[in-house]
Amino acid sequence: MSNRSSDGVTCVDRSPRMIKQTRPGHRTARRLVEAEAYRRVLVGNLPATLSEFAEQLSAWLKASHPTASAMPANKVEEAIRDTWHRRHDIIGSDL
Repeated sequence: MSNRSSDGVTCVDRSPRMIKQTRPGHRTARRLVEAEAYRRVLVGNLPATLSEFAEQLSAWLKASHPTASAMPANKVEEAIRDTWHRRHDIIGSDL
């Protein structure tokens, strides 16, 4: 299930049952962070650096999904590094 954010981009399901499951194919904190990073790239909601982006997403995870496993900024950075480096290709412009 998904929700629409105010910017019109689909967000991930926020139900606790989706967060706690860690079997293959189910949502984990890492997948939630990756999905939110991709959504923010699509709408152009990006800071200047990867480390700053990772800190924002770590704080977002804690605030939006309090029952999810915490991810420190360095783990978030590892999870979103590919999306960060492909951001220009994803949105098709020069940021």
